Amino acid sequence: MSFYDFTIETIKEAGVLLMKERKTKFLVSTKNNDHKNIVTSVDINIDNFIKKKINSTYPKHGIYSEESGTEGSGTYQWTIDPIDGTSNFSRAIPHFSISLGLLKNGIPFCGAVYNPITDELFSFKKDKGAFLNGEKIKVSDIKDIRNAHIFLHAGRGKIIHNWGGESYKKLLEHAKKTSNLACSSLDACFVASGRIEANIYGTLSLHDISPAVGILKEAGGVIRTVDNKKIDVLCKTQKIFMSNNKKIMSELITLIAQP
Repeated sequence: MSFYDFTIETIKEAGVLLMKERKTKFLVSTKNNDHKNIVTSVDINIDNFIKKKINSTYPKHGIYSEESGTEGSGTYQWTIDPIDGTSNFSRAIPHFSISLGLLKNGIPFCGAVYNPITDELFSFKKDKGAFLNGEKIKVSDIKDIRNAHIFLHAGRGKIIHNWGGESYKKLLEHAKKTSNLACSSLDACFVASGRIEANIYGTLSLHDISPAVGILKEAGGVIRTVDNKKIDVLCKTQKIFMSNNKKIMSELITLIAQP
């Protein structure tokens, strides 16, 4: 079985488990004494399920989980976010996903993002393309910000609130539509599939959503920092811009309020 096929099989099985457990009375708690940062017992169960399967199939591979941190190291590292969009999940809002990817020497090699509610499975193979339920996808060809649909998620920290507010005001004035659906991996896949033109995040680590990074790049999208620099996957939490093309990216970075 190839790494890609293992990814697809595992994430679909995790989706079945998630759909079963979402009907139970699961527990909801907070992380790091932050009432806005929550985790559910379903996150933990999905995380454990995926890690167990990776360890039994690829015992020499490293694992990074958004919930449980780093285990092992080496050329290959799996990245897991058992439920991206946990707040949505906890409130039965059907915009959340399971994210599973494989890095090779720190670069996205293959991966998938799966919303089991809609049964939409986004995936990629390095240098082979990005897919939605097996069909190739690509970014939109819109190049004018006045026609662009953009997601903005400022982040939780107080230090980012003013930046987020000023950025939102400017997007309301210049973009065609500004929204926030609160699931960064799916948001990136929406750019990759041409549904929207850009995402802006005030606080994001691309390590957490490395499969979505691979999907977006394979679909023709671009990722930059707030000062228009290219960025590696293994990055600190910071301001991240994603867009369908360099022209939209340049307009956004010129427009958006600086720190």
